[in-house]
Amino acid sequence: MSTKSAWVVAAALLATSACSSDEVTDKPGRLHPQPDGHGGSGGGGGDDGNVLTPERPSTGQLPRLPGGGNGPVIEVEDPEGPWPVQDVVRYGPGEGIPGRVTGVGVDDGQNVYVIDGNAVYAAKAGEGQFTRTGSGGQFDTGHVAYSVCGGAPGRVYVGYLSYEKEPSELTEEEKLLGDLDRFALQEDGSLSLEFHHRLQNSTAKWMDHTRSILDCARVVGGPNHGDLFVGSNHGLTVIRGDDYADHRHSVWRDENGSQAIGYIWGVNVDTAGNALFAGHWKLAAVPPPPVGEDILVWLDHHRTKWIADTHPEVWGSVEEPDEMHAIAGDTQAGRIYVGSWGKGLAAMDFAPRKWTNIAGTPDTHINALELDPTDGKLWVGTANAGLWRWDPATEAWEKSPHVPDGRIHDVYLDTTVSPRAVYVGTNSGLYVIRAQ
Repeated sequence: MSTKSAWVVAAALLATSACSSDEVTDKPGRLHPQPDGHGGSGGGGGDDGNVLTPERPSTGQLPRLPGGGNGPVIEVEDPEGPWPVQDVVRYGPGEGIPGRVTGVGVDDGQNVYVIDGNAVYAAKAGEGQFTRTGSGGQFDTGHVAYSVCGGAPGRVYVGYLSYEKEPSELTEEEKLLGDLDRFALQEDGSLSLEFHHRLQNSTAKWMDHTRSILDCARVVGGPNHGDLFVGSNHGLTVIRGDDYADHRHSVWRDENGSQAIGYIWGVNVDTAGNALFAGHWKLAAVPPPPVGEDILVWLDHHRTKWIADTHPEVWGSVEEPDEMHAIAGDTQAGRIYVGSWGKGLAAMDFAPRKWTNIAGTPDTHINALELDPTDGKLWVGTANAGLWRWDPATEAWEKSPHVPDGRIHDVYLDTTVSPRAVYVGTNSGLYVIRAQ
């Protein structure tokens, strides 16, 4: 069991004794009898895709500070950015990171954030020292930080694990727990809560299925710059400023007509700003919400159509969970990669449609994928065998000499600087690779 998956098990017992131990499992799926109260907002695989006219949901319920939102990209005069350009730099205890790094994020101002479950560690742009913040927001309620994404300059999003109940059994106070916090970076390097994103079904606000934020990815560059996609225990959510549209999920229906949804373990975006997400059973790709329109049109399957909505056929039928923990790709080039927690690495070509099980994968358990647009190679973070690159042109595997063997928790690729920076979260701190 991975460290992160073990935390999901622990989250089932978090903050309440009313949550039974089988409500959140190691790598769970979900079956929802029809009708499921989603108002047609669910994913493909049988949803009717009716046009939606939902009431706009409420957003934050916790105190907020001035500022926030998406914000502009900071123009950096030096294309190399404020950080060292050595082949690799490690940040560990001497720089304020005491141990493992389970998530990495970089904001538009080149401030860097990492998490270890118990806290967020922030390093101001160009300063190599990280400052710990373990209080404020959901940290004060004992929740585990499970995902992290940089935001506008001086802003960071932190997603948490939370317990699950049937929505009708949750109190209004319980509905405030978990989900996503946005923090603001202070002069002393600490973080202060700015906004709590309370994520609920946008078409039926009383339904609070979205409890745990398992992964996130933010659009950087282009017209949708700043849109944030978060994967949860119940689908995909898009956040724009303080507004959101929740939830969209890729589903299939069992023999009884019930929707099989599944946890979303991996979220990424391609260079065009399209969201890629994968999880227990299926993977999908969907465009971002149109600029200048109500964000809720993103839930309308007629106006925001699937780019892909499928499962890795090379690994078996859809009924057999593939436990995809990582996804990357380029929908314009017509290829998506998925990494499984148990089945290795596979690729899907759009035209002609073809699934390939990639041979020679160094570990069947994959935690992170990033497609490097500078050379077309795929970065592969494994659970037990370190960091690798796979070259689609030659089908050759190359082990990175820049990080130690063992567990790679997270990989984040920053192409806003040159040479691009590859941030790697490991059990022995943070490694930043600038080597080509």
